[in-house]
Amino acid sequence: MDGQDGNDDAAIAQRIADVLGERPLRLERQVFTHSGNAVYRARMAGDRSLAVRVSPQAQTFLHTGSNLSMLRGLGLPVQTVLAQGATPAGGDFVVLDWLPGRDLFYVFGSLDVGQTERIAETVVAFQRRVAQRLPVAADGGFGWTAIGARAPHARWTEIFGEPAPAAIHVATLARTDATALERFRARLGLVRASLEDYFDTLRPVCFLDDLTIKNVLVDGGELSGLIDFDTVCYGDPLLVLGATLAHIDTEVGERGGRYAEALLRCWAPQGERMRATGFYASLWVIGLLSLAIDQGNAARVRLLTPVLEHLLRVAERA
Repeated sequence: MDGQDGNDDAAIAQRIADVLGERPLRLERQVFTHSGNAVYRARMAGDRSLAVRVSPQAQTFLHTGSNLSMLRGLGLPVQTVLAQGATPAGGDFVVLDWLPGRDLFYVFGSLDVGQTERIAETVVAFQRRVAQRLPVAADGGFGWTAIGARAPHARWTEIFGEPAPAAIHVATLARTDATALERFRARLGLVRASLEDYFDTLRPVCFLDDLTIKNVLVDGGELSGLIDFDTVCYGDPLLVLGATLAHIDTEVGERGGRYAEALLRCWAPQGERMRATGFYASLWVIGLLSLAIDQGNAARVRLLTPVLEHLLRVAERA
């Protein structure tokens, strides 16, 4: 197998043997990871499997074990850290038990209505349990961090970067030579400005920001596990709803429609909360559109443009 970011599979296998006292029979590279980390299924003796995650960055998995322990204490079906350490190249690795199932992304077409709704209901119920019961640092803070640690931002809006004055967005929309991407960005900027009062009402509650159409494992039509909790996010849990809707619209399409409908029913965002969900989804898609334009991927641009138009209309709705 080919390595990633300088990771050598033989060296990884040796490090696993060093920390566990047992060398994998083979390593199988897993797909559909956007984190920059390499993920392997380690086939062990006795028909056992372990999950191995490798990062080129040091201390990537510093808080993974404690995060998982707290989530497991809430009854969430998460992994257990079995060992961790540094790679020969100075990165970080962690060994976990292997949970059965495949990412939700791969199984939409095989789920019936009842299964789809149960998975959505369970995911939302877990998010609400996390928001209600996991600790927030005494001095608060918004953004990404370990469970119970202080997040880096004083206000939720700061995670979206420094805003441009609304007048600049209005001027862009008035330009006859503005590109479609510039117009989309201007509209998104105006939506953000209109939501600032809503953002200021938020308190930093904990949520699992990466449970979208990946990291939710499904086995036999039922939710079998949740993975990838190096950090959590403190802020508005609707961010993950928006991200999930964006993932479905851009990566899955009609096959994921029932799941999107079930999530919306369970979260039931109304008014400003629905507009914020549209903003979060639009923010994700506009990044994808910008990348597609930079790459000259006309087919991708054609797919993403109506998706972004629809999501922006949701966010702009009075």
